[in-house]
Amino acid sequence: MEVLSLKLKNYRNFTELELVFKPQGALIHGKNGIGKTNLQEAISYFAFGKSFRTSSDLDLINFSKAFFRIEGSFKLKNTIHKFEAAVDKIRKLIKIDDNAIARISELYRYLKVVYFSPDDIFMIGGSPKYRRNFIDQAISQCSFEYIEFLRTYNRILKQRNALLKTEFDRSEKRTWDEQFVRNGAELIKLRLNYLEQFIPKLTEYYDNINGNQEILGIKYNYSFPVTGTDIADDILRHLNEIEEQEIKQERTLCGPHLDDIDFLIDQHAARKFGSQGQKRSLAIAIRLTQAQLILEEGSEAPILMFDDVLADLDKKRAKKIMEMLQTKHQVFIATPNIEIYKPFQLPEIEMEKIGEVK
Repeated sequence: MEVLSLKLKNYRNFTELELVFKPQGALIHGKNGIGKTNLQEAISYFAFGKSFRTSSDLDLINFSKAFFRIEGSFKLKNTIHKFEAAVDKIRKLIKIDDNAIARISELYRYLKVVYFSPDDIFMIGGSPKYRRNFIDQAISQCSFEYIEFLRTYNRILKQRNALLKTEFDRSEKRTWDEQFVRNGAELIKLRLNYLEQFIPKLTEYYDNINGNQEILGIKYNYSFPVTGTDIADDILRHLNEIEEQEIKQERTLCGPHLDDIDFLIDQHAARKFGSQGQKRSLAIAIRLTQAQLILEEGSEAPILMFDDVLADLDKKRAKKIMEMLQTKHQVFIATPNIEIYKPFQLPEIEMEKIGEVK
């Protein structure tokens, strides 16, 4: 898949902008603060229905304006589709081929974008929310079934938490518990299936980048005791055990929304024992694996966005990554320093001369 063109109106620092892209992608360069990442963000908006940098769409509106509107033309399986998004203080509207979508999650059926950020290192050493966000997004890009279970689970979780704040009826709580357990168990099973596919490919990419033969692994950390028999039974058993504690704290204290994963290097948690170099290489390998699984699931290579993540690697490792990406994906790289990325031989967008693609 590839993006063919992009039109922006009142988006971030752009009041009006039109760009046409080549199949290879683009090397977006210029001084810091000029809007390089904003272009990547605008393209990615059509894959996720939101920014990868802020939770508020209003932050994307140009300071002096009342709305933003963006339009993108994308080639998907040899068919060209038009995507549009518009946001003001009252409403948000997203269209595909002039038809408004009912749910943001519908975008996951179409566009696939993998964004490589310097903040990806937090997937290794940061708080559990970074890893949960990663696993939820990565699986959602491969499985619409997962999106449906996740949406239902979050709705049930919200209702259950609201119930715990009241003088509830026990039979009503049992009903919510049963739904919570059923959907939570399915989410965990889908996560475990995905991670089983993930590990061997992650090892391959990491070894190619690092040149080492380290053994990688992923440990799923449950928020409840696991007997090894049935996940649903384990969740329900633990809910019964901690019922008084949940009532006191007025919130659900176990489930996939509190689970975590550890990335392991030679059987040791990388977040605790990995060097900065290992963590950065591992973070890039994680994103490459995410992209490969999307490709295998849908037969089309996702669009890749690099926000200057290779700058912290030595030239040998950066070269290895470039070699792995050649010809497979449309690649967009944002950087203030183009020299390290010259071997990609991508068309250039010079932000000081915005609109000119060389």
